[in-house]
Amino acid sequence: MLSKSSKDIKINNREVYRYLGYGKNTPGEDMIAIIDSCIQDVISHSELRSTKERFTLRAAETEGEFYIGDLKIKSKALAKNLKGCKEVYLFGATIGVGIDRLIARAVVTDVTKAAIYQAIGAAYIEDYCDYINDEIDAIACKEGFVTRPRFSPGYGDLSLDYQSDIAGLLNLPKNVGISLSESKIMSPSKSVTAIIGLKDIDELSIDSMRKGNAMEKTLGETNMNDDANNSNHASEKCRFCDKVNCQFREK
Repeated sequence: MLSKSSKDIKINNREVYRYLGYGKNTPGEDMIAIIDSCIQDVISHSELRSTKERFTLRAAETEGEFYIGDLKIKSKALAKNLKGCKEVYLFGATIGVGIDRLIARAVVTDVTKAAIYQAIGAAYIEDYCDYINDEIDAIACKEGFVTRPRFSPGYGDLSLDYQSDIAGLLNLPKNVGISLSESKIMSPSKSVTAIIGLKDIDELSIDSMRKGNAMEKTLGETNMNDDANNSNHASEKCRFCDKVNCQFREK
């Protein structure tokens, strides 16, 4: 189980604005001040916890089906994402129950703040997942692997029902305090489970991948090679989601 100080993860303000519906626009100064104050509230009330575990990956008899450990999964979209991988990481992460309490209080006293807390929580858990993703990237690089974009239940054709299977494999209730409702909704609400494939570098050298990642982080660009490590983890989720009309979809 990995715990991180909430001060170690920087919240991406642009993502908060996007979740609030501003798109590429910037809110006015008064609204920015309110958002910044709410961000400090969320940080001070958060407890970041995560757990991850590595599993073997093998194909099943039917196309689009495969095994992660002993768990059989059916998803053509995830099978495509994991093509060429022999191992995967599963992880679960949460920013804790504090955000839910802030939202519940604000719904009664200040609905604007409630919406802002929701947006901050959504951005914060994604930033935390990016942090975990980067840790897995570093492990993979040292071992001669590249990582595939992370993939969560609910993306594409991967059923949300697999949420409970992943929770069981990672023992999420005990390790990080994440529980599931009968409809597979996680509590605390700002929690995530994800799958990250590990693929042999093959024709890519570790040096060239490191140079590519350094350039991405410097220039803020996405990697042009689909099999290379992608530093822009957050934008990848939209690539595999079939909700093309979502107002939050990244272009």
